[in-house]
Amino acid sequence: MPLPRAPHRALLACAVTVTLAGCSVSGSGSDAADRSPGASASAAGDSRRTVVTFSGTSPLGAERLRRTADRMRARADALGLKDVRVDTRGNGVTVTGRAADVDQLTRLGMSGHLGFRPVLAEATVGTTPTPTPSASADPTRGRAVTDGLLPRAAGSASASAAPEPAEGNAPDAALQARYAALGCSTQERIATRREAPAEDAVVACGTTGAGSASRAKFILGPTAVEGVHVTSAVAVRDKRVPGWIVRLDFDSVGARQFSDVTRRLAVNTSPQNQFAVVLDGAVISAPSVSQQLDGGTADIYGSFTRASAEQLAATLGSGALPTPLTVMSVTSLRRP
Repeated sequence: MPLPRAPHRALLACAVTVTLAGCSVSGSGSDAADRSPGASASAAGDSRRTVVTFSGTSPLGAERLRRTADRMRARADALGLKDVRVDTRGNGVTVTGRAADVDQLTRLGMSGHLGFRPVLAEATVGTTPTPTPSASADPTRGRAVTDGLLPRAAGSASASAAPEPAEGNAPDAALQARYAALGCSTQERIATRREAPAEDAVVACGTTGAGSASRAKFILGPTAVEGVHVTSAVAVRDKRVPGWIVRLDFDSVGARQFSDVTRRLAVNTSPQNQFAVVLDGAVISAPSVSQQLDGGTADIYGSFTRASAEQLAATLGSGALPTPLTVMSVTSLRRP
């Protein structure tokens, strides 16, 4: 199934630090300029309280509830949220804090499932792929970077050709059909964020690049690096570029996996030389790779404010929640 040409992406050129460009994650609050002493004093003097009630999507059990609450407390601590209380009740968790922090309190319940998946196909939402014959001049080109991902027809990978289903492989054809029909409406975006097995190829929605509001849809190969291999995540201000970044460090397994997959992707052509950073089922970045990347560190660039970078770092640094949560209610209170 052919695709239109993918938008231009900045290449990942450094050999030690992986630069993942194009991350767009909504965050609460604003940048450092908004964290003035006057604003802090105003928030501190606000006696209003907010209670956010979360419920598990399935029965959790006491141990999973405890671990879920512990990770939410760790996120609150990492964000520097003051006077926050996290309690387990029934099949859920309640978070109580300042009313001024309601957005951050709500985001404490993000699943935080991170994965790095190869991009097999990409199109801007609203475009119609134009069928073109698949290239066949070199039947071996591109195979090395897609082996073990999603079977596709022999031939060079191109921005205008989506992966073709392997002979007799019905799920591949079904996946392409879902991709062709995907419009990334609000309901469809929610549906694509449901947890999918790491070994499966999936369709997903996201944005086309840094600071871009354009929506894109993707076919992604199985997860190449799991978020469990991220050992730390911090928000830092990078002197080389304006704005904030989120810096990730991998353990030895993750560093090796990242090096291996970037080696394979680097010889492919767009969009199959791209690597999607997937958070809770949504693509937050899909940079292209020009060479093998070693070192075990990844910098996620994007249109971050200080607050949104810190929010993402706190979510990733604490690890994914043991179970998905749903916000059941947000209640405002006033202290007596």
